[in-house]
Amino acid sequence: MKLKRTVKIISVITAAIFVFAMFTGCKKNEQDERSVYNITAEYSDADKTVTARCEIDYVNRTEVELSEVWFHLYPAAYRNGARYTPVNAAEIDGAYPSGISYGGIEITGVEGGEYEIGGLDEDVLIVKLPASIMPTQRVKIAVDYKLTLPNMRHRFGYYNGNVNLGNWFPIECVYSGGFVADPYYSSGDPFNLPVCDYAVSITAPASYTVAMPAASVRTENGDSATTSCTLNNARDFAAVLGAFKSVSGSVKGVDVTYYYVSDDNAEAHLKAACDSIAYFSDAFGAYPYKTYAVVQTPFNQGGMEYTGLVYVSDSAQGDMITEVIVHETAHQWWYGIVGNDQVREAWLDEALAEYSTSLFYKNHADYGVEYSARIADAMGGFSLFCELSRTEDTSMNRSIGEYASAAEYTYMTYVKGQLMYDSLLGMLGEKTLTAGLRRYASEYAYATATADGLIACLEKASNRDLKSFMSSFITGTAKLYSIS
Repeated sequence: MKLKRTVKIISVITAAIFVFAMFTGCKKNEQDERSVYNITAEYSDADKTVTARCEIDYVNRTEVELSEVWFHLYPAAYRNGARYTPVNAAEIDGAYPSGISYGGIEITGVEGGEYEIGGLDEDVLIVKLPASIMPTQRVKIAVDYKLTLPNMRHRFGYYNGNVNLGNWFPIECVYSGGFVADPYYSSGDPFNLPVCDYAVSITAPASYTVAMPAASVRTENGDSATTSCTLNNARDFAAVLGAFKSVSGSVKGVDVTYYYVSDDNAEAHLKAACDSIAYFSDAFGAYPYKTYAVVQTPFNQGGMEYTGLVYVSDSAQGDMITEVIVHETAHQWWYGIVGNDQVREAWLDEALAEYSTSLFYKNHADYGVEYSARIADAMGGFSLFCELSRTEDTSMNRSIGEYASAAEYTYMTYVKGQLMYDSLLGMLGEKTLTAGLRRYASEYAYATATADGLIACLEKASNRDLKSFMSSFITGTAKLYSIS
């Protein structure tokens, strides 16, 4: 996710055919099998609800026998009375321009086992299986549910004619010694998701265009229309409904579409999406999907990444739109292709997405953004934040729930991470650093990476011992500032 500017001198950003062998990547601690999701949904504009059925062909990709399966219910965070709310106090006005509004998810039925609602915030669906499944075995589970959309500018909700469907269906919890069911923290992106295959159909009033992350088919039916697509080997599936205009292009065999409501420079912003797909493909490895959608939509921060589709906030203006697009496109590699635990190691994807944005500008002088100026702004902003906040802890390896504020999370995750990569650039040179990141993208494609995996890839590419140096940034022992 790309965050807003927090200091003037810095910009801190910010039915179906399932082809299981569509993409190949060297995996670590992951099996080739993927769960398969078939979702049929209908949006009611009258009461701002979605009635849906999610059929899951779930595969046990653990190394243990499972007697139950856990699924995140992220929309539960939007209900009245939630313990963990989607936005913090400082973001309320931007997220709720029309006043605080609530939504949520109601499970109306489950097939495939008895179920209960659990988790730290009544945000986990626990399905108890009639018979245990061993590793690599599958079980079919179907969940009927109803979503109530809040009137807000966020990942999930409706505002000003658009409907954002992000993190909107029951999605399996990863397993690491037990099911990992972190709540919906308001800072950062509180997700840790495996890759799955998706077939999704959304029926809505015919006046809506449904932006999807893969090539879609629209079927008209009087006053309504159904839009359907399949997306394989993906971390998630998001869609946005709106009365969109659009411009499209193609680069390196990828069809790119920019959906917007109001933008006098739509062609330039489409070009930014195409240029960043092309650059990151050359630098880190080919973009693996056939389409890419950039969607201008109400959102209280700069932008939000999903596999094959990203949000760009309708409040972004001027050059910030381009920067959001580049940053969120970088996330297609750092989060989408290479996954990570965004709760415990948020810097792994955010620092790389932010630094990749700087590399993009460094190699595209025509955009008029100087690499050195971005790094200088980052250093100035980081030092000023530490000075004003009097913080002594500059560690990057905290859970997002452990940061004292959203600003502290931002500076330690995005900004300090970018400064670490700039230091690596000085040590290794751009060619070697990029080669190490390309190796990282290849070795951890469609898997879940860790800091140790990243460091190992950079060490192999450079033939240098980097662990102590990088650990000093990660743990906070490297002091980039002083408190007077």
